[in-house]
Amino acid sequence: MKRILAILLAASMTVGLTACGENNSTDGSSTGTNGSSATQTDAKEPAQKDKTLVIAVPANFEEKWNPLMAESAYDVQVMEQIFVAPQRVDANNEMSDWGGSISYEQQDDGSVIYTVTVNEGMTFSDGEPVTIDDYIYSLYVMSDPSYTGPAALITEDIEGIEEYYYDDPNYSEKIAAIDEEANAKYAPDVISEEDFIAYLVATNLNGWWTGDPAGDIGDGKGTTWSDYIIAEGFGDDLAAIDATDATAMLNLLAKVEYTKYADGYDPLTYYENQMKQDYIGGNLEDGIDVPEISGITRVDDYTATVKYNSVNIYGDRSINTYFVPEHYYGELTKGDVSGILANMEPMGSGPYMWGGFSDNIVTCTANVNYFEGVPNIGTVKWQYVPDADTISALASGEVDIANPSGSQDNINELEEQGLEYTLIDFAGYGYMGFNCVTLSQNVRKGLMSLMNRQPSVEGYFGELATVIERPMSSVLAEYPHDATVYYPYDPAKALEYFEADGYTKNANGDLVDKSGNKLVVSVYIGGEGVGNHPGYAMLTQAANDMAAMGAELQIQDVDFNVLQGAMNDGTADLWTLAWGAVTSCDKSTQFKSDGGQNKYGIKDSELDSLLDQILVTMDLDERKELVSQMLDRAMDLAIELPLYQRKDIIAYNEQNVDMSSIPEDTSSFWDYSDVLWTIKMN
Repeated sequence: MKRILAILLAASMTVGLTACGENNSTDGSSTGTNGSSATQTDAKEPAQKDKTLVIAVPANFEEKWNPLMAESAYDVQVMEQIFVAPQRVDANNEMSDWGGSISYEQQDDGSVIYTVTVNEGMTFSDGEPVTIDDYIYSLYVMSDPSYTGPAALITEDIEGIEEYYYDDPNYSEKIAAIDEEANAKYAPDVISEEDFIAYLVATNLNGWWTGDPAGDIGDGKGTTWSDYIIAEGFGDDLAAIDATDATAMLNLLAKVEYTKYADGYDPLTYYENQMKQDYIGGNLEDGIDVPEISGITRVDDYTATVKYNSVNIYGDRSINTYFVPEHYYGELTKGDVSGILANMEPMGSGPYMWGGFSDNIVTCTANVNYFEGVPNIGTVKWQYVPDADTISALASGEVDIANPSGSQDNINELEEQGLEYTLIDFAGYGYMGFNCVTLSQNVRKGLMSLMNRQPSVEGYFGELATVIERPMSSVLAEYPHDATVYYPYDPAKALEYFEADGYTKNANGDLVDKSGNKLVVSVYIGGEGVGNHPGYAMLTQAANDMAAMGAELQIQDVDFNVLQGAMNDGTADLWTLAWGAVTSCDKSTQFKSDGGQNKYGIKDSELDSLLDQILVTMDLDERKELVSQMLDRAMDLAIELPLYQRKDIIAYNEQNVDMSSIPEDTSSFWDYSDVLWTIKMN
């Protein structure tokens, strides 16, 4: 099962070389590092308990081993084997029952009531029964005001969720007043220097400041903070402070950023959120006024209902969350779920149990209590293997299953090595993301116009990928296949956009803003340090074009976890990634102002409105039109540059893997990982 979101298994927008981490006792029991244990009797043990299947993962893990926090595709792959949800997506991208069921009934008043069930007799790997309370527990954690994961349910139109979140049955007037007060005091045209600098200090320059005065600014050139301050014209200020004092340096840097780059920051949102959190905190301190979400009703031990105020075409997918055991993760205290989220020793009811993480290897062991049956293979490992080394690792038998990138060179190498492989349409797409906080809209448009996608993508993938024109997977029914190029490659047009933003050439030929600062943009790409990425040639050409006009594009070719970190903390101006496991046209989590995966910092009321309309439009033709408008708006705002729709490769070492156990109905939405527990080895 593959999902973009870590815990909303079918939500609208969301494979170890050496053995380690095993803890197999002599009595046949398998114990993970979390202490859970399942006794394996002669009648209940894996048929191949001594076998180990190794799955190669082409990037570093983010190491968020929590079902409510996991976000990267590789962390999610592991969580999907440890946890179960009521339903999952099948090979046809349709919801099918799994650990329970979800059905719905539309009411006369326009609301929708979903009925969620859990299979009776299902247990967690520690033997404790799974009940509907474990499902409701997940919903409440994701609805809590202190929840910091990627799938906050506050964006869903569930009855009573906002009252619960704000702990106030009459929250709407207060929130409106907070927004009005924040705009009156902290909007860009009215905020005071004192408040702006206080925001910069409180957020460590929006996550840029590392806290090490002797460190560097992360530009890949070794530029120190002192170098940066001097280059920006504040050398005298630097000489007047102790440059080894972290507090003094941060305060000076805040002054530099306020003076020269205030437009690149968003203090209004920071203060709005702070005021809302203060409001929530005050509501909780005087006693909990809204202890329950009125739209979530426990019917019995195995049944619950969830009421939406309005129709949502993906409501069933959005509430299709994992069964998470409260008895293991701890009692939920409203306003503080930090302890639950901090538990990185997962325990669920899926086919495999957590065995540990070490040296870039995740180890899981078979859960003999899995409700569909005892897994065939005793141990499964996932390990980071650089994409360039994946096929050789397969050929040598060091790994058994892998997803080498879909390139003609890799196809040729697989065939030369005599390795089995399958080609499927990738349920996702490659893109370049834009930081809408650090880059103005015109600068973003100019950068879009410098990206010569076609030769870069074709040079990397050959015929295994096509350039797409809108930021959505073309495997979805709503993708606008008649869309044309929005930003043709045109350096002259790019320069026009930069000039429209106030950039001009100085006497040295540099493209500078009104303050004399050269246009410098950083882009993070996961090319393994050698440019091994379908967008690398495009960025190299863009860097040359920018240099020719007196600007600079700094290409940071880094590991995946570094890229992810730079995107999350706002360091990156641009980044190249791919959305995977895309099962719906809903882009709310990415493009909506309060979306859980809105790493762009985009806030646009028109885009928000279109996203809301899409979710309640049942007619496919009408929904297609709205999706087309939404994607056009996203392109005009320059949030994501769509790069490619590719073929995915799943490759196997048939000497190790019993190919007769690999499912034949592999598709964009369903592959071996969905039935990993049934896979056999030779």
